[in-house]
Amino acid sequence: MKIIHHITAAILLAASILGAAPASALDKIVIGYTAVGGNAADYIAKDKGFFAKHGLDVDLLLVRGGSVLVPSLVANSIQIGTLATPTMIQAADGGIDLVAVTGLSVFTANLNDSGIVIRTDSTIKTPADLKGKRIATSTIGGVSEIMFDKWLTVKGLDLKSVTMLEVAYSDMPNVIKTGNIDGVLIPDPFMSAIVSAGTGKVMARYIAEVVGSIPSAPSISSIVNSSTRAWVQAHPQELTAFRAAIVEAVAFGKANPKEAIEIVGRTLNLKPEVMATTELAPLSSNVAAADFKWWLDTMIEQDRLRTKLDASKLISP
Repeated sequence: MKIIHHITAAILLAASILGAAPASALDKIVIGYTAVGGNAADYIAKDKGFFAKHGLDVDLLLVRGGSVLVPSLVANSIQIGTLATPTMIQAADGGIDLVAVTGLSVFTANLNDSGIVIRTDSTIKTPADLKGKRIATSTIGGVSEIMFDKWLTVKGLDLKSVTMLEVAYSDMPNVIKTGNIDGVLIPDPFMSAIVSAGTGKVMARYIAEVVGSIPSAPSISSIVNSSTRAWVQAHPQELTAFRAAIVEAVAFGKANPKEAIEIVGRTLNLKPEVMATTELAPLSSNVAAADFKWWLDTMIEQDRLRTKLDASKLISP
């Protein structure tokens, strides 16, 4: 009888301990990310233990792009997705209720981590020389194409004057080398890899030139951590902890740029010699309605949206 009492007491004690855990434990978070350096704050927060410091159990999951990230967010197979700001806007335009929870990186007029890369032996020298050429982008309708479209407009040209093709970043070095494509819109660390290999050269820093043409905007949001509004509303503690971790990660990245680049290299499994010439986009945890409005105005100008969106409602409180 005593044994039964002891077993019963042990079971009750274990149940009380296990039953209490969910009250304080935070739900696991899976971050879906694309293989670009602009997501560095997420990589740093994981690598340096900032997520764990704030009580979060976070996994990073590499995915192909926004076309995979958005449905994964909706299905809750990931809780956070690293989306280019216009990609998140396009999802909202399509009726998917996503919100930005933190910023990750921004475009500036001094940005050197993205460009139009052409073959080393290419005769393309000016924007006008791109007429009739085949240009590759990672996603048709994505952030690179939108900024390239804006750049062409600034230069007095039209996107219809070139042929746009969709090619994964990982395949761009090969298509440049074989000559199947005249140029690629590509960010670091992939851009540096092509240049370092002697396969291509930078024809223009088109994104930096676009931002430089906007007198009222020293920077523009480029990538955000996004989630569904439903998940955000159901997980206020996780959201607070997540934001605190990203703020710390951004501060660390700014104070330790060399180590930040090393972390990006480890996360993306890139060789140190490639990362040695890589420049990261400026990190920023902030998200501002003004940035979203600039994207909305640009995308309306390019006839890429079907609905009228409120920039302020695209950011989680």
